Amino acid sequence: MGEVKVLHSIQSLSWGGLEIYTAELIQKLAEAGVNQRVFCSAHSRVSEELRHTKVELITFPEKKISKLKAAFWIRKISREHQITHLHSHTRIDMWACVLSRWNSAHPKHIYNLYMNALPKKDLVHRWIFSKVDALCSSSEWVLSEARKNFPIAPEKLRLMRYGRKTEEYQTHPEQREQLRAKMGFGAKDLVFGTLCRIDAGKGVRELVEALDYLSDDEIKKIHMVIVGDPTILGRNPDGHLTYETQSVELAEWITKKAAEPRLKGHLHRVPFQKNFIPYIDILDVFILASYNETYSLSVLDSMLMEKPVIGTDAGGTTEQVGKNERGFLTEPRSAESLSEALRFYIQNPDQVAQQGAKARTWTLTQHSWTETLKKTLALYDELGRN
Repeated sequence: MGEVKVLHSIQSLSWGGLEIYTAELIQKLAEAGVNQRVFCSAHSRVSEELRHTKVELITFPEKKISKLKAAFWIRKISREHQITHLHSHTRIDMWACVLSRWNSAHPKHIYNLYMNALPKKDLVHRWIFSKVDALCSSSEWVLSEARKNFPIAPEKLRLMRYGRKTEEYQTHPEQREQLRAKMGFGAKDLVFGTLCRIDAGKGVRELVEALDYLSDDEIKKIHMVIVGDPTILGRNPDGHLTYETQSVELAEWITKKAAEPRLKGHLHRVPFQKNFIPYIDILDVFILASYNETYSLSVLDSMLMEKPVIGTDAGGTTEQVGKNERGFLTEPRSAESLSEALRFYIQNPDQVAQQGAKARTWTLTQHSWTETLKKTLALYDELGRN
């Protein structure tokens, strides 16, 4: 085949794990020499992040556009630049790419699925998925759900693990001890924590409520750190961030719980940290209490830092934690089940290092950028030859 020319479509205005990973993937492909362009909104954080790279951005001036208008843009760009592969990163992007090649089998279309595969078997989706040449996910669980719920040929489903900058995830003992001391942690204290949005679906309330199931003696031995801010809605006319009401109320409730005599000095809430690695480093055990997480990047990052993970037995978290090999699985939405996991590590502190070492080894073998890029380039080549 001739030169691969990729057009990424990422119209999202948000800046979460999906968008951060997509921008990183695009930059890694650029470093590998792939000829690529990115279709996105001029108002998006994605465009802001990629504007300083050598990747060509083709932006639309509006914040959002219709699927048909996006499809028109993508079709026009594909013809002008002789695009060989479309790479879509959200459901909206997938629809736009499909519509752009209404009566053609080219360019080839790859859809990265980062979310759950909910049932879609109607006639419209049968046509939609016939225009997807490969559906990629980092999660075996997501692919199994897609196999059941999507009208798509099984051979189009591809396991494409997230790449991570593994070299960045290293512990710094002196910095770790300084930050732990600054936060009031004793040398022998066991520190649990999570990095997530302060949102009901993230299981943050249940995580705090789990402390109520522990005895006073158990509380004295541990600290719980919650790093994150309420869910962002957008900005008001003055440019200030606005937040979801339920998230703000939840954050205020956590602050009140932290002030209770029994939990004071043991429950800590820290605002979102752009440089988050030091806050993983201070933990002994990472927690993801989400009701149903697809496949968490924060879990991977914590495992790379040799932290065992307490996670809910749902979605892709089960796959990441394994059968309690790299952490401890709990029931979703259950504060009592989370408290049992906390108690396990309080009573078995030796398991922290043992499971943490297994967690890092597994993540290094499954999630290196070298392997992810190799598989992505091989997929481009394979589809280009068909």
